[in-house]
Amino acid sequence: MNAKQDLRKVDMEQYQLEPNSYELRSGIEPNAPLCPFGNHYQWIGFDLERNEYVRFTKSVFKLLVNKITEKDEHEN
Repeated sequence: MNAKQDLRKVDMEQYQLEPNSYELRSGIEPNAPLCPFGNHYQWIGFDLERNEYVRFTKSVFKLLVNKITEKDEHEN
């Protein structure tokens, strides 16, 4: 089994039930999983309730990246 299959997948429906339970983290954080090819992810999902790394579907990932981008733009 590869690393991608080991991570629980969170889709938009699950995310919207508890959006404050999830965040994007840098893939170089300590204990962050590697991608199936052995490289670091640029961003990786994290479930704050379960204290575990997760995979987001593309729609959730894009939503969270946009939130980070908007936050950075407002701070500058």
